[in-house]
Order: sequence, then structure tokens, then C-alpha cells
Amino acid sequence: MSARKNRRRFAPFWAGLACCALGCVYSCNDGYDLIDEDPAWLGSSIYDYLKSNGNYTNVVRMIDDLGYTEVLARTGSKTLFVADDDAYARFYNSGKWGVRSYEELSMAQKKQLLYGSMINNACQVAYLSSSTGPTEGDCMRRLTSASAYDTVPVLRPIDMPDTKYWAYYKNSGKTIPCLADMTTAPMIHFIEAYLQNRRISNDDCNFLFNYATERKPGDANVNGVMMVEQNIRCSNGFVHKMGDVMTPLPNLANVIAGMPRAQQFSKMLDRFSAPYYDESLTQEYNRLYGTSYDSVFQKRYFSERSQKGQPLNLTQKEEPVEAMLKFDPGWNEYYSELNASVSTDVLLQQDMAVMLVPTDAALTDYWENGAGKVLKDRYGTWENVPDKVLSKLLNVNMLNSFSNSVPSKFSTVLNDANDELKIKKEDVDSVFFACNGAVYLTNKVFSPVAYISVSFPALVNETMNIINWAIEQYDYDVYLNSQNSTYSFFIPTNQGLLTYVDPCSFGKNQTQVYEFHYDEKAQTEAEKVRAFIFNYDVESGIRLDSIGEASTTQIRDRLTDILETHIVVGNVESGEKYYRTKDGGTIFVENAGKPNMTVAGGWQVEHGEKLPVAQIYKEENGKAYILEGSLIQTAQKSVPDLLKEHDEFSKFYELLEGSSIMSNVISTGSGADAPSYACPSPSITLFNTFHYTVYVPTNESIQALHDEGKLPTWDEVEAEQDEDEKERMTEQIEKFLKYHIQDNSLYIGQGKIAEADYETSAYEINGADNTISYCRLTVEGDDSHLTVKDAAGNKRNVLKNGGLYNLMAREYQYNTADVASASEIYTTSYAVVHQIDGPLMWEKDAETGNME
Repeated sequence: MSARKNRRRFAPFWAGLACCALGCVYSCNDGYDLIDEDPAWLGSSIYDYLKSNGNYTNVVRMIDDLGYTEVLARTGSKTLFVADDDAYARFYNSGKWGVRSYEELSMAQKKQLLYGSMINNACQVAYLSSSTGPTEGDCMRRLTSASAYDTVPVLRPIDMPDTKYWAYYKNSGKTIPCLADMTTAPMIHFIEAYLQNRRISNDDCNFLFNYATERKPGDANVNGVMMVEQNIRCSNGFVHKMGDVMTPLPNLANVIAGMPRAQQFSKMLDRFSAPYYDESLTQEYNRLYGTSYDSVFQKRYFSERSQKGQPLNLTQKEEPVEAMLKFDPGWNEYYSELNASVSTDVLLQQDMAVMLVPTDAALTDYWENGAGKVLKDRYGTWENVPDKVLSKLLNVNMLNSFSNSVPSKFSTVLNDANDELKIKKEDVDSVFFACNGAVYLTNKVFSPVAYISVSFPALVNETMNIINWAIEQYDYDVYLNSQNSTYSFFIPTNQGLLTYVDPCSFGKNQTQVYEFHYDEKAQTEAEKVRAFIFNYDVESGIRLDSIGEASTTQIRDRLTDILETHIVVGNVESGEKYYRTKDGGTIFVENAGKPNMTVAGGWQVEHGEKLPVAQIYKEENGKAYILEGSLIQTAQKSVPDLLKEHDEFSKFYELLEGSSIMSNVISTGSGADAPSYACPSPSITLFNTFHYTVYVPTNESIQALHDEGKLPTWDEVEAEQDEDEKERMTEQIEKFLKYHIQDNSLYIGQGKIAEADYETSAYEINGADNTISYCRLTVEGDDSHLTVKDAAGNKRNVLKNGGLYNLMAREYQYNTADVASASEIYTTSYAVVHQIDGPLMWEKDAETGNME
């Protein structure tokens, strides 16, 4: 058969290729006679073009040696990024791969050079920036024709990291085949449409290439090599000529390992790596290379995101790891997030990572003189720093998005507290590209704020790992790490968390305690903290019979409550005695900042206890106060409980008891299906997850109102026959009570209280527009007094002589309508109760003096 007949036989295939595979970049020629002739515009094949040119002998020899001639001469739809012989001469002279001529290239190296510069589609340069779909301007990386099996390093023991996860293989004295990663290494390219779409400027590009180039519009760069001639059209694809030999990029971990000035950081990363045996990998390797290894491995890193976007949180022995990196720096096919609406192929194409890698000199200065000195003082050497502590440093220097981490966007790069990282161009010594990201070699260390925050003692102290676990599991680390606030953080030790009096047992026949434990060997991080429940005798402090183990939701419920009650936003050494906690409660502090400092929550106040502060740590955003063997607990008593136990409050309690604003069950909404929440004791139905002040007039002053006919009693309401009048009298009593309940807890001893208006629970409805306006009180005070002025102009003073002031209350609503079955806290409110020397009037009739 003649050559001409051969061409005619394949003519329909080439036409289909032109319409389908190349249709995205050029269209079919409708006047072309498929039977009789090839189109003039189609050109020769990629192989014929390279061979006929005469200056691509290195590439042609590679194609022939690898048995790829037929593919590039006859079939397929390819894009090839090629360098001419002059570029290869420079490559050999550079000694980059340790070879000085083509003859010294190994087969593995040839595969990397050819397959790593080839795409299995026909793409013009403009189309390179379009992700699968296509979506224009959305692609910066794409997979090549390379395979993970093209090069498999055989590691000698001396090549292996000196860590516990490698120790078995390192000490065996044997070599092991070990892939850097079992996923394919993509190429990276910077094309105009992508740069414009992601708002990456030409100056950003110049920075990324260490100002060795000056980018101009339309320039194209692949794997760090400039393209010098674009879109050479061939019958089976495109050729793009590169200015230099384009080599495959290693992954981030390997790039860093090869940087002489960053060996300390590389060693830190290796502490989170391990060799993982893979049966299918072993079989395929032996098949391809004709070997008989019993085990072939891949090197992987413990991380929150690794291959397929999944975490790698177990060792080779299926044991949980102590800590994880933000992402796997060895994961070639990295993508920044899982998105169900976007394929992983597209996610890979859209972006890559960035790692800020300090030089050895910068790390040494950080260790000796900077924020890392606290680690040096505690651990002595980097090797002694626990993985869970070291991971904080590594992770703050691992950035998820390259496109959002170029110099023009440095102001938006955040640290581990979601504050600005404050990286500047001058902080970056040089930039190196990897197949899954970019390495910014820095001349300073970007320290995690976890090292300088009030939570730091819990991070580095094993006796506080329960509370540290809660901080990280429930995302309080971001809150406590903020450098925009000042915190006072009271940290209970594990010993203190052995006796947590459970608020959900307050309404039951028997008080119960939680006994929290930390299980280092738990299979998952979420299972490391467990809690056991016991009946408890409060008076003797003795545990009784076991109730069982708490659920994960119960553990979360109680530990978040503990965290909320141990955090104060502000400085508790300001000279006052009462400070508000994060959840709106109040603690009582004495001798703040001194060796005999104590703290008490409502529970301690009720039982006449004070908790000693064992140690104080000064951090950048406040102070941490260590409570050894104890923890702050909040009040058990509700407002009605406090009123009932003091005869001096009896008249106010009588009014409250007969009203609708005190109940053991609180419903939200209306109707039979409205959810109801049980309370451990009678509680104020008006409270709503906030903090309040309750002013209680003396019995004598309330009785005077009754005697003068200004305030009815419930007996008088009951005796009233007229239903309208009965309703009016009821509303009058309840409005009186509500006017004595004010938003915001105010204590004598919390410092200067500037005169200000505060809303009460009493309100009036404006007839004109049917809007509600809450009645107000005007309050002012200091560490010695509190004065309340009502709407009628009366000034009432908090009475201190009888000690009936600053009484702490907390009211609980449980997750069920029955206290016996309650297992979680639905919500809580706090209140302080003061006795005042007279009633508060929201309005006074000028003629009768009656309240309206």
C-alpha cells in the first residue's frame, strides 16, 4: 500500500481530531476534501516537526529511546513544551542533574524530561489558563503525561529522616524503594488570562521569579521557564518552544529538603513524615522494573489534608498521631479545599499552596533571642519540643492559597488568630517553585500567636492537656490567640477537672460530678477526652456510686461551659474585685497579681470557698492564672432561691411567687407544641441568656405601698370580683416586679460605674404605632456604693449593712422539660441581687401618687 493511501486511510481520524480535540482553539476547514488531500494548515506531526527542524536532536532521541515515536508521529492529541539543542547544551554545562551529556541521562531522567513536559491534550497558550469545563482564566496547574512510577528513589538508611517513624527502616541497614508521593506531579504555568483573573500583577510575577525577569503582557511561563515561541501548530497537537530545558518540579517537601539554607525547617517537617507500605504500589513497581521487592513505600506527612483531600492522622501501625500539619507538603496533586460542586481536577488546576520557610540563621535568632526563646527555656532543644507544640509553628507558615499570597495581597494573609500576618516583601529572601506550591525563603520567623497567647501554658503543659484539648476541639484557640484583645484566662489543671459539679444535676435528687480524663492512646483526637459521672455528696466531698460515662455531646456541653466561665475579657489586676466572664457571669478576685491571689465563682461564694492561684504567666495578650486542683464553678442558686432563703426579701418573694414571671419550666413561643425547658429550681422567665441586676426593696417599704393602696397584694387580687380590675391589678404587680429587674449585672466593687440609663423588663406600649419602649433606671456607683434613680425621680441606695448585696445567682434551662432526664444545658442567665432602701416607681400620678 502506498504512503498516499495510508494518509487517505487516516484522513477521517485527523478531521475528527481537528474538530474535537483542537476545536477549542481553532475550527475545522469546511472546504477540505477528506479523501484526496491533507489540509494545508494542519502541518506535520509533532515528531516530524522536531526532527525536520534539526535543532531538537536531544528531544528526538528521547522520543525514540522511550518508544514514543509512533505516538508523536502518528496518533494522539498532545502539547509538548520543548527546548532546542542550544538550551540542552546550557543544561548539561550547568550540571543541574549531574549529567554532562545526553549519553549520561538515565531512562528515569529521560522520562521526567519528556513526559513531564507533555500534556495529553492539544492546547494553545491561551487555552492553558482554562480549567476543565472550560472556565477561562481559572487554571495555573495541570497534570502532564508523567507517571509517579517514572522515577522511584531507592532510599539508603543514611537518606532517611532520623525520627521515630523511620527508625525501624533506618536501623535495618536496608534500602527501600520509596516514592516521594504516589500522585502525579503537575506542571505550573502563568498565563495572562489567569494572572488577570486572579489579580496577580506583573510586579508580583517579577517578585516570584526573584526579579531575574521583567514580565510583559502576553508572556507565558511554565515550571519557571519562559516560553520563547508559542503555538507551533502540528497535525496532532501543539509545540511551545521554551527558553531553557523545562524540568519537572519536585513537591514542596523535596524543594525544602534541597535548600542548603533551610535544613532546620526541613528536619522539622520530617518529624511529621513516615514511610507507608502500599501493596498495589509494590506490585506495579515490581512489574514495571522487573524487581522482586517485598515492600515499596511512599513518603507521606501527617496532615489535615493529604491525598484525595482526606486527613492522614494514623501512623503506619494505625495509631493516632500526636499532631498534624495543615496540609501534606509532599502531596503532588494538592488542592486547597474540598468542594462538592467542583471536581478535584478543577480544584487542582485553580491554585496551589505557599510555605514560608525561614533560613537556618533566622530560626537560630528566633530560638536564641526571639519569641522562640520560651521554647528554648522550656525544652532546651528543637528535638525536645513536642509535635503538638511544633506543629503550631509549622502550620502558621503554611498558606493554603498561592493566588491569595502574592505580594500585592500580603495585607490579607492571616495568622492562626485570623489577624494580619504582617509579611512584607523585604521579609522574603527568595522564591522557589514546587509542583504543589511556592516556597518563600524568609529571613524572619513568623511565629504562631499560640506561643504568645494566654492559652500557651495549657499548650505546653501536660498537666493541662484536657483544657488545651477543649480549646482546640471547640475552636477557642482562634479567640484566645487574638492580639486585638486583653484576656485573663484562669486555667484548671487535669487534677481540678476530676471534680466538676454538674449543673444538670442541680434539679435531681442527688448532685453529680464529672470526672474528666485524658486518653493519649485514643484512636482519634475527638476521643482523647472522656468523662465519668458519679453521684456526689457535696457536704463531705465524697464520690458515691457511678452513673456511667458522658457522651461526646455532654463533654462538649460541659467543657465549653467551663471555658466560658474561666475567660475574662480584660485585666483582672485593675484593682477591682468583681469581673465579668466571657459568658456574662461574674467572678470575685482578691489580691490580684500577688502570691496570695484567690478567685471565686458563684459556687465558691455560696460555700465560703476561695481558690488559690498557683502560678501567673504573662503573655502578649494578657495573663494566664493556673488553678491547681480546682476550677471555678458558678452559682447553683437562682434569684428566687436567694430571695426565699432571706426573710428580708419575703415581701418581694411573695409578689414574685404569685406572678407569671417565676416558673420551674420555661417555654419559648406559644401553643401546645412550643418547646419547654426545665429549670432546677424556680427561675425568672424574663431572663434570656444575659446578665441582670435585681433590686429588692425592703419589706417595710413594700408593706407601706400595700398599706397606702399604691400596690395590691395577691390576696386582694384573688378577692377582686371584676375580671377587668383583677387583670389590671395583676399587671400592676408584675410591672412593679419587672421594673426592679434591670439588664446588665452591676456590682459594688467592679469599679467606677458612670451614671447611665439601663433598661428594665418593664415596658409600655405606645398607642400611636403600637411599639414597645422599655422603662429605664439611671444608675451610678463605685467600689463603695450603688445608687438607683427611677422614672419618678426617687433615688434608692443599695443597703450594705445587712450584707444583702452582690448576691450571685445563675439560672439554668435544661434541654428537656423534665429535670430528671436533663443531660445538657440549653441556656443560662446570670443575675446579681441587691437590697435597696425603697421601691422603684416607673411613673407617679401628680394628684394621687399612685403608680400607673
